[in-house]
Amino acid sequence: MANKSKIYNDPAKTKAALEEMEKKGVKYVQIEVPDMDGMLRGKIVKPSKGLGDLGNAYCTILYGLSTQDDVMESEFSSFENGFPDLFTVPDLNSVIHHTWRPDFAAVVCDMVDSKDGSLCPMSPRSVLRMAVEKAEAMGYQHRCAIEYEAYIMKADNDLIRNGKHYDLSMVSRTMNAYSLTRIADIEELMLKFHERLASVGISIDSFHCELGYGQVEFALSHAPTMEMADRAARSKLYFKQLCAEHGLVATFMSKWRIGDTGTGAHIHHSLWKGGNPAFSTGKAGELSDVGKQFAAGMIDLMPEVTAIYNPVINSYRRRSSRQWCPENASWAEDNRTAALRAITRPKPEGVRIETRQPGGDANPYLSIAAGLLTGLHGIENKLVPLSYATGNAGDDKRFRRLPRNLRDATEAFKKSQKVHELFGSEFVGQYAMTRETECDLWDKWLEDNVTEWELKRYFDTI
Repeated sequence: MANKSKIYNDPAKTKAALEEMEKKGVKYVQIEVPDMDGMLRGKIVKPSKGLGDLGNAYCTILYGLSTQDDVMESEFSSFENGFPDLFTVPDLNSVIHHTWRPDFAAVVCDMVDSKDGSLCPMSPRSVLRMAVEKAEAMGYQHRCAIEYEAYIMKADNDLIRNGKHYDLSMVSRTMNAYSLTRIADIEELMLKFHERLASVGISIDSFHCELGYGQVEFALSHAPTMEMADRAARSKLYFKQLCAEHGLVATFMSKWRIGDTGTGAHIHHSLWKGGNPAFSTGKAGELSDVGKQFAAGMIDLMPEVTAIYNPVINSYRRRSSRQWCPENASWAEDNRTAALRAITRPKPEGVRIETRQPGGDANPYLSIAAGLLTGLHGIENKLVPLSYATGNAGDDKRFRRLPRNLRDATEAFKKSQKVHELFGSEFVGQYAMTRETECDLWDKWLEDNVTEWELKRYFDTI
């Protein structure tokens, strides 16, 4: 289901945006383009180039680079085809002025094919656009919100460069969730983060201490789908930048250290129809048939889209329902051990379905799209979910187990005919290739290194 639609901006709107930038004294525009892992990669350009359609070229290898820039060839981008260009089309709805650096504005861009102007099927933003268009064609408006968890520690480039990450000093010395004592350690950072995001139209519902040493959580206010994805990607980037300004470093790794709580990125989904919440019956404690079907669709395909929710090797170290990360494709009412948490109180407009599988390392564009597309699959096919799990949902044998490693998750993703139908075979092939390469690089590292476990176990005893 490749997205072949074309998008161009109204020249009058582009002119108005440029005039607004000139009034604010903007001299530079930061181009922000999400890659396959959800990082915003970019360029700094002059305003006329930043807001012009087809104004900036990016090599197609953008969607074949790992987080460490390992080059992964495919039919889409290779030595054989010469690594051709894609071109940006700025989303003028995403233009913001960086008030903390007044010379700068930023814009998120879509990627299009230089030959026919069609949206690039490999772009995570194209995948999400396709999901939104499908929801709208079915008569629904989708909204969502994301809660991010992260660990903060004092930056030390030498320690990080030498792989001594565990020698970094944490910003707090106690583990105390919701602590108002601990929050004082980072109050200045928290207030500046609130202020910075608010200045660009990103609202934070809450910011608090989580369970681990130096662990925090911030919850972004719900918004329309694409706007939420852009806010999520930007909030991670801007949080890391703000930490760096304060001599700190933040990580969103799913499991940065064994023994510490994992890091999640829980997504809250809701559908609306005619201005009314489609998941609500109007009564507290009830989920509508549409809501149940949406949940059933997510459950039906959850193992097959795990490679999106849990995209890297480290993601699977977090998998434990006893640490509030799901082990199976389960659902339950207000139960944090399930993969889907149905929230039906206190108000009808707050009825929603929270997916707890994604970690802080997940691509927000793709994880939101995965939830929306699989949920719509449930509505289209009028699927009926099993009854809620009770107690620890991870112990409920009725629900399918989720893949335990990236290799198995990628295989399930690549082989699923329904995944190909929902995401488009071009994207599925490219994404699967990037995950398989990540697995191959991990396997090669294991082959080439004697681990600490082996040394401790065998050095003196064999």
